[in-house]
Amino acid sequence: MNYLSVENISKAYGERILFEDISFGINKDQKVAFVAKNGSGKTSILNIIAGLDVPDSGQVVSRKGISIAYLAQKDDIDPNLTIEETIFATDNKILSIVNQYENALKKP
Repeated sequence: MNYLSVENISKAYGERILFEDISFGINKDQKVAFVAKNGSGKTSILNIIAGLDVPDSGQVVSRKGISIAYLAQKDDIDPNLTIEETIFATDNKILSIVNQYENALKKP
């Protein structure tokens, strides 16, 4: 079962071409790694897959109902929040429900 298809994506910044016409798919239970030298576009590919950036050409198609996220290299964590507050400070619906449940347990 195909979860994600990356079709002929390309990305350049000015005259610097990071990658051209990359295509691959990710199937159920498949493990994937991006291995390449620094500056070759691994993070840009992940940003495109996660919808944080758009390719100059090509497209990314994900299976209906699939949610895509990844841990970025650089965090944007608010230093004023506790670890628990940081975990629950998200748009993730499941974590929001868990947070509501945790709060309900504190106030029976």
